[in-house]
Parts: sequence; structure tokens; C-alpha cells
Amino acid sequence: MTVVRHAVAAVLASVLAGSALLASPQEPVEEPPLVALVEEALARNPDVLAMQEAVAAARARPGQARALPDPQLSLAFTNDGWSPTLGERDMTTLAVVGSQVLPWPGKRRLRGAMAGVEADALAQQLVRVELGIAAAVKRAYWGLVLARDLQGLIHEQEEIWKQIEGVARARYTVGQGAQQDVLRVQVEQTRIAQLRAEQEAEAEVRRAELNRLLARAQEAPLEVTGRLALRSERLSPQERLAQAEASSPELRAGALSIDRDRLAVGVAEKEFRPDFTVQAGYMNRGRLDPMWQAGVGINLPIYRRRLASSLAEAQARSRESERRLESIRLQLQFRTRERLAQLRTAEALVRLYTDGIIPQGQMSVEAAIANYQAGKVPFISVLEALSTLYGDRSTLLRFLASHERIRASLDEASLEATSEMPAAAGMGK
Repeated sequence: MTVVRHAVAAVLASVLAGSALLASPQEPVEEPPLVALVEEALARNPDVLAMQEAVAAARARPGQARALPDPQLSLAFTNDGWSPTLGERDMTTLAVVGSQVLPWPGKRRLRGAMAGVEADALAQQLVRVELGIAAAVKRAYWGLVLARDLQGLIHEQEEIWKQIEGVARARYTVGQGAQQDVLRVQVEQTRIAQLRAEQEAEAEVRRAELNRLLARAQEAPLEVTGRLALRSERLSPQERLAQAEASSPELRAGALSIDRDRLAVGVAEKEFRPDFTVQAGYMNRGRLDPMWQAGVGINLPIYRRRLASSLAEAQARSRESERRLESIRLQLQFRTRERLAQLRTAEALVRLYTDGIIPQGQMSVEAAIANYQAGKVPFISVLEALSTLYGDRSTLLRFLASHERIRASLDEASLEATSEMPAAAGMGK
């Protein structure tokens, strides 16, 4: 019996040594490997590259919008009589006439400015893609770190259960334990095999996701050296809100949309002004003296109802853009506060587990061991206390990973919901 109790005490020492590693979260600096992965993704991801080309294409539009319409050149033969009479009759000519449309002053400038603002707005979509890719890399990275740390915890628990199985069998052999204890340990070992398979699959999925974001081959190796630890939020809610508004491409695009629609109102107002057409021509008359002509044409914007309707539409769209910008700002403030609430909750839960639940679980294991050695509780009480402690350590890891993913969502400043709070389901339960 003394030997069995010493073996149980050795198991307790191994459990407490492993728990101590998770009971003291640190505050590490930004992970250099993660920074490198984000930079690689922004340089190689095809979504980013495609959007860069789209922006480059949009940057070429202002010059097109400001350009004059193509001139026209016409060739005409005018014959006096039925048979060709060039050089014989005054009215027979071979004419070359060129014409050029000249829009009312200011129209081309406004259209070019509109195209420039539209290109700037498209550039904000590039910023959104870059922020989204960076956040996706961070979330996948911390998901992979979580899977790796859970695999380590599973391996540790597996070794502990092997030791406990030896103790349970020894007790059963000497008549001090029940067969139920041995069977319970075997059930826990089977559950560990299930958890190991789940985390191996999760790690593989996260590696594949990272390789996709990095535009690497799916089978490319990917080593992760990061460690889950609590990084407390340093910024106040007001500072985070200001940071989100400063980095939000949707807000900047909304402001640019207002500028674009105001320019569109200017264009609609200019449409009430006529455009001009200038033309010049040379007429060859063979042996007779040549003739030339010059003229100016003007279009008549007399259908005022159509022009007034177009102006009213442009003005309404301008007001719509102003209202939409305010809606975007309110949505961004809501999402930022929502994520800050999730971040505070995750941080509070991490501290609750590191400062309270896990130390209490350790004391519960110690008490179960002591009471078992004193013959006050059955061995299954020790098994239940150990199972609960490992479940709590697993939950702590999940909350730490969730904390990092929420930070990534804050940096992303997206208008979409990105809830990252996990369920407090413990491992081994």
C-alpha cells in the first residue's frame, strides 16, 4: 500500500509541475514569426495582387475621362451633273472636312476628378483586403498555436493516465482497488485518443489555411514557435475607437463617395451648358481655284426636364452618401465596442482561470490525493479531480487563443461580426 501511495504522489507532482506552466501567463512582445507571415501574405496573396492590379487600372481612368472626344475626318465628292466634272464646273468638289467636339469648359476637369476619386475609393478596397488577409493570418496562426499547445497538453495527460493506470492496476492486484477504477482510466485513455485525432486534424486544417493565405503549396512545411500567453490591452476604449476610425477603409471610402457625388452634381449642372463643335475643310476643284470652309456648331440642351431630373438624381445621391457615411461610423463604433467587450471578457476569464480555477483545481487534486492516502475517499475521486483539472487547463488555452483572435479582429476594424468567444468546454470531460 505504501508503494501505491508513493506512486500516486509522484503522479501528483507531475500534474502540478505541468499546471504551473499555464498558471502564470506572461505578456510577450509581438510574435516575430507572425509578423513575417503577415508580410509574406501581403506580398504574395493573389487576392491582394489582384486588387493591386484593379487599383492600377482605375488610376489610368482619370486621363481617359479628361481627354477630348476623338476628332472626325470626312471625305466627300460633290459632282455637278451626271458625268464626272471635277475641274470643269464650279460646283464639283473633292472635299476633306475635319471636326472636333469641345465640351463646355469645366466638364472634362470634373469628369477626370470623378474618375480620380473613384480610383481612390477602389484603393480603400485594397486596404480592406490587406487588413482582412492580415487578420486571417493572425487568426489561423493562433489557431495553429492552440492546436499545437492542446496536442502538448493531450500528450502530457496521456502520460499521466498511463501512470495512473499502473497505479490502478497495482491497487487492484493487491486488493486495495476496484475494477471500476481500472476501467475508468481506460475510458479516459480512449477519450484522449479521440482528442488527439481531433487536434491533429485541426492543426492540419490551420496549416492548410495559412499556406493558402501565403500562396504556398499545401504540402509546404510550416513551423510555429509562438506561445499562448495573455497580452493585456493597453489602449483605452476611446483610443481603440479612434484607432479603428483612423484605419477603417470603409470610412475613408465613404468620405470619398461624398466627394465623388458632389463632383457628379457639378457635372450634372454643367450639362445645362452647351458643347461646341469646330470644323474646317478643304475643297479641291481640279483646274479651278480651291475652296475652304470653317465653322462652329453648338448643341442645344433644350430638353430641360431630362437635365433637371439628372441633377436631382445627383443631388439625392450626394445626400445618400452623407447619410451612409454616418451609418458606417455608427456600425464601426458598435463593432469596436462589441470586440472590446469580448476582449475584456476573455481577459477576465483568463485571469479567473489562472488565478482561481486552476489553482483551486490543483488544490482539489492535492486534497483528493491526501484523502485517498488517508483512506477517506475512493480512488475514482482522484481520477475525477485530475480530469477536471486538465479540462480547465484546456479551457484556459482556448480563452488565450480567443483573446489573440479578438485582438486581430480589432486591428482588422471590419464592419462584419467576428465573434471569437469559445464555449468553456473542458478537455477530458
